[in-house]
Amino acid sequence: MEERQTMKRNLFIFGIIFIIFAVFFACSSPNELIDNPVDVEETIENNLTKLLDSVIAKTQVPGLVAGIWVPDKEINFVYATGVANFDNYSPMDENMLFRIGSITKTFTVTVLLELVDEGLIDLDDPLSKYLPDFPRGVEVTVEMLATMRSGIYNYTESEEFSFAMREDPEHFYLPKDLLAIAADNPYYFEPGTDFYYSNSNAIIIGKIIEMVTGNSLEKEIDSRIITPLDLTNTYYMTSRKEIPGFHPSAYYAGKYDPDFPECSEWLDCSWAGAAGCMVSDLFDLKKYVKALVWGTLLSSELQKYRLKTLEVSRSNIRYGLGILSYDDFYGHNGSYPGFSSIMMHSSQKNCTIIIWYNCHLNNSTPFMLLPEVINILYSDA
Repeated sequence: MEERQTMKRNLFIFGIIFIIFAVFFACSSPNELIDNPVDVEETIENNLTKLLDSVIAKTQVPGLVAGIWVPDKEINFVYATGVANFDNYSPMDENMLFRIGSITKTFTVTVLLELVDEGLIDLDDPLSKYLPDFPRGVEVTVEMLATMRSGIYNYTESEEFSFAMREDPEHFYLPKDLLAIAADNPYYFEPGTDFYYSNSNAIIIGKIIEMVTGNSLEKEIDSRIITPLDLTNTYYMTSRKEIPGFHPSAYYAGKYDPDFPECSEWLDCSWAGAAGCMVSDLFDLKKYVKALVWGTLLSSELQKYRLKTLEVSRSNIRYGLGILSYDDFYGHNGSYPGFSSIMMHSSQKNCTIIIWYNCHLNNSTPFMLLPEVINILYSDA
């Protein structure tokens, strides 16, 4: 009798164990039973989050917004972290607008190239054809301007200009005012023999576009790029200190200075003009950079030529016709007092990376994150 009760008890316990194992096996995939790996997409997004949070924790960057999209890996990563305003510590928001700085140059040069496609401008045209009084203009071609190989002095490096901006931040600049500074200073090198990133090149291109079309650069960018691509939060700002729409406060102008005033509305943006006056947001730039790299706005022949980039000083970084590349990613970076950004797309990887900070710090920029972001996305490749 006792043996039979013991046997029943053992059979009952075995049955319970069997049910537990049956439920476990029924609810588990083969892979989970082998090593229970973490989802690849989740791992990538967790690593991206850690990287971006580390920027806020380890640097003086107040806040940032990032959008990283890789459809082939099912990555749809949009993330905002840090503070938008030190006065009330409001959080950063993915829908905020920001000053895109030199990303503006990609718009300016794209309009130029559309005019080349239309036969209204030739890349071999000398600068003297459009600005006959500009020093050595006969030696400089339109293509040299667009590829930063003209050697023309960068007006924003002028000490007098920097002083004037600080003394009168509301001053309105015409392109001719900026070009006068460039013309009054010597060339960096013989035109076409080297590379030097100069904002003056973009200002000249903007002037040429207005001379050829008879329209403002603002109108040409709007009708040729902003409207066709339905960029609803993108603006070419001819003047004005204020940023239209929902935006953060902005901090610093190259170096960390806790006493530097909040600068989102510090300067009249006419100082940047065709080189850096535009405002946009994360989602507009996502649409735009795809069109920029895919060549949606240009002939296939000219787009191929545009992506035939030129070597510059730093490893893996090249510069072409108003566009830069890092490995197989194309786009541009941008900086403006209070803001810094990067906008890149790889058609080969079908990957878009956009990151922006509400500050301008030379020792901490979104571009510095690019190799780490790419490594997180493709370390398994």
